[in-house]
Amino acid sequence: MNTINCILAAALLATVAVPSATAEVPNQARSSIDRILGSKGTYVADDAVYKVVLPREEATPVLDYQTLSPNLGLNSWAAFSSAIHHEAILTGQFLLLEDEVDDVLTAVLDAGLEVTGLASLSLFQGPRLATLDVTAVGSFQELASAFRKGLNESRRVRRDAIRPAKRFALPEIPLESSIDPGPLNAILSTRGAVSEGVFKAALGRRTLLHGEVVGREMGFSSWFTFAGKNHQCLTHGELVVTSDELQNVLKALGAKKFAVASIRNHTAGEHPQFLFVRFWAQGNSVELAKGLRYTLDVQFGAIATGSTGHKI
Repeated sequence: MNTINCILAAALLATVAVPSATAEVPNQARSSIDRILGSKGTYVADDAVYKVVLPREEATPVLDYQTLSPNLGLNSWAAFSSAIHHEAILTGQFLLLEDEVDDVLTAVLDAGLEVTGLASLSLFQGPRLATLDVTAVGSFQELASAFRKGLNESRRVRRDAIRPAKRFALPEIPLESSIDPGPLNAILSTRGAVSEGVFKAALGRRTLLHGEVVGREMGFSSWFTFAGKNHQCLTHGELVVTSDELQNVLKALGAKKFAVASIRNHTAGEHPQFLFVRFWAQGNSVELAKGLRYTLDVQFGAIATGSTGHKI
């Protein structure tokens, strides 16, 4: 038997031989989850997981006369398992129309869920969709109630909207840019450059990738651009954050009315692990820079410590 086969056999043996340390989800908890989420779940005994799948009819149209099956993954879902250090653990995903993302993101953060991913999931000529990934630990009832708040917010947006709005419509800025870099550099403590009237700056982070130190020029940087005029500006960028920083950064962006476009990985296996949060907003350039500075201060603890600088 070659080395690869030995490794696979050992892994399979370990999977079969080691019993699950996780207790099953009690019947009372399953009933409570069903009641709170308004839908009956399925218990998967092999994994000791109770899972509720919530199809979304709004996500299935392709054309006026054609729809897709929710079985293609066009649904929201929440999975619950008993835990060792807590009563329960939740993982889940919201399938959202694009105009629901900002409000649902805020709602689930306020409810105590951790947001771990945001991605576009638009199919064919149908509605523009996004997936929002969440996780949390707590009691079964607390976790189900927190997930339900996200569902409620999604339904509120749909109820109040005549039809889905475009979250990423054309920017309301002049076609030609002439951003003054002075105030932005002062607020952000950067030395950004201006090219064709557009301001751009970057702040590097360092990590180990394949055992080697990499940093800003290898793609591990927070960057931001400002285009348009000083009084009518579009800012767009990406913040590189650790998993420990992510939730506070998302809350800070939301507090300053920045829209989060995506949360994703660029690499795998780096240490520490980094996530990349893409964002955008429109408004006065100075006010946008102040909002971004606030987010950076939250990320690096400057607001809590009273410091005005960043350890980049």
